[in-house]
Amino acid sequence: MQRGITQPNWRLLLGAGAAGLLLFLIFQIAPEVSRIIRDPDATRHIAKAEAEAAAVRFAEEHFGGAFEPAGTVHQIQERLYGYLSREDLGEDYEERYGQQYPVETWQVEMHGEDGEVLFVHVHMDTGEVVAWNELPGKGGRKLEFGAASLAARAFAIERGYPEQALHLRGLPEDGTIVFDAEDQIGDAKLTLRINIRQAEDGTIRVTSFKPAFEVPDDYAAYVERQDQIASILTFAGYMGLSFVLFVIAIIYAALLRRQTSFARGLLLSGIFLVFYQINNVNMLDGIRASVGESAEAGPVTVFLTILQVLYTLGVAVSVWFAFVGGDGLWRSMGYNLWRRRGEPGFGADVWQAMKIGYCAAFALLGLQAVIFLVMERGFGIWSSADVTQSTLNFRWAWLFPLLAWCAAISEEAMYRLFGVGLFKRWFRNTAAACIIPTVIWALGHVAYPLYPWSTRLIELTILGLLFCWLFVRFGFAAALFAHAVFDLVLMATSLMFLGGADAIAAGIFYIVHPVGIAWLIHWWDRRRPPKPPAPAPEAPVPAAPASAAGDPDPA
Repeated sequence: MQRGITQPNWRLLLGAGAAGLLLFLIFQIAPEVSRIIRDPDATRHIAKAEAEAAAVRFAEEHFGGAFEPAGTVHQIQERLYGYLSREDLGEDYEERYGQQYPVETWQVEMHGEDGEVLFVHVHMDTGEVVAWNELPGKGGRKLEFGAASLAARAFAIERGYPEQALHLRGLPEDGTIVFDAEDQIGDAKLTLRINIRQAEDGTIRVTSFKPAFEVPDDYAAYVERQDQIASILTFAGYMGLSFVLFVIAIIYAALLRRQTSFARGLLLSGIFLVFYQINNVNMLDGIRASVGESAEAGPVTVFLTILQVLYTLGVAVSVWFAFVGGDGLWRSMGYNLWRRRGEPGFGADVWQAMKIGYCAAFALLGLQAVIFLVMERGFGIWSSADVTQSTLNFRWAWLFPLLAWCAAISEEAMYRLFGVGLFKRWFRNTAAACIIPTVIWALGHVAYPLYPWSTRLIELTILGLLFCWLFVRFGFAAALFAHAVFDLVLMATSLMFLGGADAIAAGIFYIVHPVGIAWLIHWWDRRRPPKPPAPAPEAPVPAAPASAAGDPDPA
């Protein structure tokens, strides 16, 4: 006899969901709404087309000749953003320096008629050009340091900087003239980076002007170490161990083919593949922004996107084998935590799973908000920014929340359905079986711009163990809906905070549409006659030796 899904305590689930939703609204949503009320223009920016027009006017006036925009992306000074966040100086900086030295800009890539490549940074609110950089080309030549520094100083004074406030640094290797100015916020000091070249007609031209606040050396070194550790853990810990799970999933899918079917999870894997490939195209501008100011930004972006597309294909295959192997593992151990379409109760299971998923997702959102609050107040965690994840860098921002289904499908398949099933078969103990796949899953998130790197490892290990509890107690569909709704709420609120009726409507749709999906599946299942039960397997595949004894009950 197969053991199935435990019936929920609805009073407990509803209470936890309501409490979690309240905490989420208080600690996550209310502060953002308050900020928008205080500054209604905070989410309003000039359009990319306006930024491009301003960049063209500037380029033709300053450099002469004709220029055409080749791409516009949302650019962020990530180090400065993170430093201001850690020191709680964001509002102070915006009031004092936001108009002249914005942390975020529209970066417009310009191509000249003679092959020049120019990057122009445009203020996202005022449309003013605040910085620019012409990449070295065939025309013009560098000046000697003395002449270049005099020309750069004269230019800075012309821009309104007091002469006595400009302190020249030594000769840099790349020939850039660097002045330390007297403006400062926290320990971050304003620097002016200026490049001077002499054109072929003898005129002196400022080819680059980049004013910015430099973060302290100790902060920069700390963040660099944190990023290095996070990268190692992501590639070796998450990707390496996930590949090992993929190989094992192939083995168990073959060994347990009598207990399962290679059609298991094929539709969900296909949905993952389609949605994630849409996301890969959607992220083109974000990838381009991460490349920086390079003449090869376009080709490099295409190359990186192709790599991501191929990687996604591999992940989709691994997810499919995780579905097949995971289903076979649980059924071979006498559990039915994921009914097949056509089995009695399939539609009712999905409908119930949706309701459990919403309650659990709201509870987990509240728990996450509390975890972040405690870690921020107690351990001083802070966040930075990532241009690849900026909603302003998505070509179709309204498609961004589709990624929630990708995360839910792939992660619940690999780390809950297969991962927990695998280690339960080996350890014979459900609690022990949850730990290893949960830590592997959490390691996949340590590279997010949240510092220190251990923040997300701790947070997601806690949440991951609760996702495991949901899975083994209420089944795969409940964990899938909980994960999807959890991510959908976070992504949809980010979309709604962009402002505009269309963004708000899209956000609301994404939050509520899982109800419609569950209803359609339930309705369709009731119209179809149930399939006859599958015959029992002739003999179970022998389990691996147990390394620990424990209660086999998933609850």
